[in-house]
Amino acid sequence: MGMIFFRNGYLLWISVVVVLVAGLSALNALPRLEDPRLTNRNPLVIARFPGASPQRVESLVTERIEESLQEVPEIKKLESNSRAGIATIAIELVDRIDADNNSKVFSKIRDKLSDTPLPAGALRPVLDDQRGAVAFTLITALVWDAQAPPQLGILKRRAEELADRLRTLPGTEIVRLYGDPDEEITVDVDINELAALGFSAAEVAQTLASADSKQPAGLLRSDHRNLSLEVSGAFDSVARIESIPLAEGERGSVVRLSDVAQVERGWQQPPREIALADGDRAVFVAARMVPGTRVDRWNDQASEIIDGYRRQLGSGLALKTVFNQSVYTAERLRGLAVNLLAGAGVIMIVILVFMGWRSSLIVGSALPLVTGATLFLLLLTGGSLHQMSIFGMIIALGLLIDNAIVIVDEIRKARERGLSSRDAVRDALRHLFAPLLASTLTTVFAFAPIVLLPGNIGDFVGAIGVSVILAIVCSFVIALTLIAALAGRYGDFDQRRPRSDCRSPTVWHAGGVRWSSATLVYRRTLTVAMRFPVPAIIVAIAPALLGFGLAGQLGNQFFPRVDRNMFRAQVWLPPESSLENTHRVAMEIDAALRRYVAVDTVDWLVGGSSPSVYYNLVMNQDGAANYAQATVTTKDAESVKPLIRSLQHELGVQFPAAQLVVTQFAQGPPVDAPVQFHLYGPSLPTLQDLGERVRLAMQEHPSVLHTRVTMPRGTPKLWMNTDENAARLAGLALADVADQLQANLEGSVGGSVLEGVEEMPVRVRYPRVRRRDVDAIRSVSLVSPSSDRWIPMSSLGRLELRPETGGIGRKDGIRCNTIRGYVTNDALPIEVTRQVLRALGETGFELPPGYRIEIGGDSEEEAGAIGNLRTYVPVLVTLTIATLILVFRSVVLAALLGTVALLSIGLGLLSTWGFGFPISFNTILGTLGLVGVALNDNIVVLAAIRANPIASRGNIDAIVDEVTASTRHILSTTLTTTGGFLPLIIAGGDFWPPLAVVIAGGVLGATLIALIYIPACYLLLQRARQALSTGR
Repeated sequence: MGMIFFRNGYLLWISVVVVLVAGLSALNALPRLEDPRLTNRNPLVIARFPGASPQRVESLVTERIEESLQEVPEIKKLESNSRAGIATIAIELVDRIDADNNSKVFSKIRDKLSDTPLPAGALRPVLDDQRGAVAFTLITALVWDAQAPPQLGILKRRAEELADRLRTLPGTEIVRLYGDPDEEITVDVDINELAALGFSAAEVAQTLASADSKQPAGLLRSDHRNLSLEVSGAFDSVARIESIPLAEGERGSVVRLSDVAQVERGWQQPPREIALADGDRAVFVAARMVPGTRVDRWNDQASEIIDGYRRQLGSGLALKTVFNQSVYTAERLRGLAVNLLAGAGVIMIVILVFMGWRSSLIVGSALPLVTGATLFLLLLTGGSLHQMSIFGMIIALGLLIDNAIVIVDEIRKARERGLSSRDAVRDALRHLFAPLLASTLTTVFAFAPIVLLPGNIGDFVGAIGVSVILAIVCSFVIALTLIAALAGRYGDFDQRRPRSDCRSPTVWHAGGVRWSSATLVYRRTLTVAMRFPVPAIIVAIAPALLGFGLAGQLGNQFFPRVDRNMFRAQVWLPPESSLENTHRVAMEIDAALRRYVAVDTVDWLVGGSSPSVYYNLVMNQDGAANYAQATVTTKDAESVKPLIRSLQHELGVQFPAAQLVVTQFAQGPPVDAPVQFHLYGPSLPTLQDLGERVRLAMQEHPSVLHTRVTMPRGTPKLWMNTDENAARLAGLALADVADQLQANLEGSVGGSVLEGVEEMPVRVRYPRVRRRDVDAIRSVSLVSPSSDRWIPMSSLGRLELRPETGGIGRKDGIRCNTIRGYVTNDALPIEVTRQVLRALGETGFELPPGYRIEIGGDSEEEAGAIGNLRTYVPVLVTLTIATLILVFRSVVLAALLGTVALLSIGLGLLSTWGFGFPISFNTILGTLGLVGVALNDNIVVLAAIRANPIASRGNIDAIVDEVTASTRHILSTTLTTTGGFLPLIIAGGDFWPPLAVVIAGGVLGATLIALIYIPACYLLLQRARQALSTGR
């Protein structure tokens, strides 16, 4: 194939232009994101049962829903938490579900939820299928910016208007509001007036509901027309509600609602959640774009809408940008692009030094050609430009140039032997096709497990493997076609030209540096090594063995932290804390945060999870009045780590009653907490006892800041100890007592008011002064249904404060107490998990029959990811071995190259230890890549020895000749591979350097393996074969 391009110059240059144009077109068309988008496999079910205890919620709601959902085969895991009045059920779908078919599964789940029978009083469960591991693209805050108290109605209406405008923007997937208040009509009844009428609050609500005539009243059907009928009188204003007649008074008068209650239009109290932007009351408007969209273009259009809307805002309102993913995407891609170009520059310098300016131009042309072809194929396969795909291209940068270096160097050597350009190209292609194909396939097989990883981890890192494989395949094809043709036509290789020497600066750049004296020393060293192969082998493999020996000293983590000028602070108060109290504490913490110069902005959501600003942040704190979350933006990324260390200590001292965790964002799949243990069993008290023992062992670890359990005990609750006999004599059943107290305190809905497309419920309840303390509740009177008389509650029993289970966790239909540990920002969660397990073992921790414990958090995710890798590795290793056997037609030589793969792992570990990094999943990914890369040079050296009839029989001088001839492009490929990673390593950070160090450092060590270990082992194999032949 390469000869066609060599013979036809027009075809050659047309192909070059087509590839470059295709690459530029793909670069313009490819979607751009900061991180790969994870398939939504994690919907959340929210089921509310107002007033119910955790046990009732579990048995009457959670368990029934779980039984229905377990009939959906696409569901992999169910994890639920039942709290007072609410159940949340987190669903994880099986890994094979992708973006093309997850909506069908969501429809199945909705059908199952609608068919699930629930008790009276329980609301229909809601499936939120937009809570996947995806960050919002743009979050703005509509802020009350005036001195007067916030006008929540104006804030909400303006936020809804902005949300509607963003929804009309092409490419917008969802827009949601956070911190928006719920409007309602409140009817605060006068207890004394109701007592005189013999009414309860619930009966008032029933009367109002029956007076709200928003329902059909039939249809008039005549011979000529059909007319619908409706009774007038639907609620449409406060005045209409106040005029509702309740009873007939003295002398025929009518007692209306306004006579016994105060009716007001207001806001739900307490609110569901409170949003704060830089300390001001706000409503967050969070928008997310559809997959496959360029974030920069979508953001430009969204910014136009926001800027136009900002100009229309009146006084007292401000519109602030809380989060803009386009900014971080541009910064991340720009940084990686700079590293890519810097790496390309280093590679070009290396090639210039080793091969001269003309060869460097020919070899260097592979960079834009392969990059263009890779981008075009990435577009065709539905890929995107994000940090993973670009890093995959950085990995491929040094690899893709290898084939070009080898082919150009082989053509150069053929020309120097006196062959014509045509014959040199033909011989080079014939000789190198099989070795380059083998090295390409081994590299593809090395990175294939990354591509084949299923689930969220595959969505996250799979693009690295895709980019590398596409680039390597394109490199192979382009090297054997366009690069070979360019080298044959334009390579100025002449055997008569004097060899350049580093001492001759006028000629070194023409053919590359060739230091004769160094070459002589190098040949003598190789000769000595071949004459004493066993010591040479020991020296060559010593670094790898040292790496294996030092592996035990390396820590372990799943994924490193994120290098970003943002972090989050999570605050948990005691379970009984009111939203008002949580809001007050959040404001105090907010003031403490703002005292730090490095802090730029602080945005809070009190009572729930903040809208996600990073792809793996879990939003599962619905209805948690004791919870608040802050997203803190700093002036630069470098100040985040020291700031977190200071904040964690100082805020912990200032707010001892709060569980406060300040952490950087982490990479990888979403987890609730980095350290987790799951205890399974039937008995709540036993699970709580066991959980407390595990929690205490976890809390004693110095790296653990706070611990939480999903089955807490000791949550205070007021109990009405009712004298049942007295209640019966008063005509009240215990259920009547509970219903009336619920209606009096929480209220009953009696009708609604429609205003545009908004519906405001009408809620009837006691005034706030009657609901806010124990004495007021104790003085409440109840209505006897049989006599309409009022009975003081104090005459029926007494109130008592007793602890109750704060929640009940379940996993896959079994009761499960999950113990979560939140660690310091610089801790290694997997190491903490191991140490806590060791501490439990030392204390004699044992589980009774019927109970079991499982590890969760980062340890569970890492085990799952590595397990998925192991699924495909045996097959791919077999394919690699088969490829090597077919190329070399020798099982022994394939086994020899297999030892190279093992030794390269040790070299990667040594490099990791040298830079002080722990072993992470990035290290594992880098090691997989290193195995493929390390094999390439060794295959080239082994193929060169085998191609020489004298060297192949074990002649030392011939072997030294072939190794010396191969050293030039071995060193070139080694330095280009290392040089491609050098800018990334120098730039620093937590995420990419561990992976880059493994490959770059490992490749340097693998050079020693290729130049000494392989020829020495080959020599020993030949001697052994000759000895066997002689013995016969």
